[in-house]
Amino acid sequence: MRLLVCAGGSGGHIYPALAVVRAAQRKGVLEEAGWVGRPTGLEKEIVLKEREIRYFPVPAQGLARRQPWRWPGALALALASVPRALGIVKGFHPDVVVGFGGYLTLGPLVAAKLAGLPVALHEQNGKLGLANTLLARLADRVFLSFSETVGVPRGAKVTVTGNPVREEVLNAQGPLGQELLVVGGSHGSKALIEALVRNAPVLATIPGLKARVVVGRAAAAQEVEQRLRRAGLACQVMDYAQDMGAVLKAARLVLARAGATTVAELACAGRPAVLVPWRQAAGGHQQANARAFAGTGAGVLLSEDDLGKDAFPKVLRSLWGDEERLKAMAGAARRWARSDAADRVVEALFDLVKEKR
Repeated sequence: MRLLVCAGGSGGHIYPALAVVRAAQRKGVLEEAGWVGRPTGLEKEIVLKEREIRYFPVPAQGLARRQPWRWPGALALALASVPRALGIVKGFHPDVVVGFGGYLTLGPLVAAKLAGLPVALHEQNGKLGLANTLLARLADRVFLSFSETVGVPRGAKVTVTGNPVREEVLNAQGPLGQELLVVGGSHGSKALIEALVRNAPVLATIPGLKARVVVGRAAAAQEVEQRLRRAGLACQVMDYAQDMGAVLKAARLVLARAGATTVAELACAGRPAVLVPWRQAAGGHQQANARAFAGTGAGVLLSEDDLGKDAFPKVLRSLWGDEERLKAMAGAARRWARSDAADRVVEALFDLVKEKR
């Protein structure tokens, strides 16, 4: 199978796509993989390290939801990318093209459809994104992380697979570690970092608490570490977690945003979490993700407003000291996880290719 994936912008789109490519390699069904991404960005940094994947840059721009005057330009850029994407499709000769959300996928998937190729989408979140909503009716298959995903157009050919997760995260299962992991997604979270720094003197009094903080692009790691240590909190602060599996394996409790990939990785690793959904997430999808995870008993849900209240350190203190509850939450997370999601997507793509031949 010659597979062309389209994914970029954030780790939430990129890592599920990468998990699918690796699963296809592992199952021995992949002849060659291509990847459509932006000329610059996180996806290029990640994919160029994968020697077995050919990278094809295509310009793309997301919709700034609070700046509607920029929408026509973004849509025009997406449409203008169709001829370039058609050239990529004709040159790479994929058997199937799959998009993982975001406006980057519009041009390549339209081009694939014009070329008569099977087209699939994957929606990571509990609410269908705008690009996937536009593309869902022309897709031969729409893969969902959640059976209760909101916004799926009537008539769409849906398969619930779960959200594909990296193999190193699947290998993170095991006994709870000894760290409080704070992570705000691939770009980081300024709100989580500021709440941690503000409450560091209180958190430093919790017996045995040591924090590992992944700041992403939200702050300078060295400065955050200095501020936390001055407040008495034992910590390690990094810009980016090169091995997310190892970081999760060391975690006893996780404080995180509620991106779909973050939630899926927490579940597969079996890690209890305090989730703080980003209120500006498109369509409120992080709220939907957090409710699905917390509803199993695997997590506690806090709002951004709670970060400025006493509830924030109180919740962390209560959970940190309750070994039995943490173990119960970890068990709930593992039971909810769909650890075979990447394999399920690969099998469905392979079936789609056979149907079209």
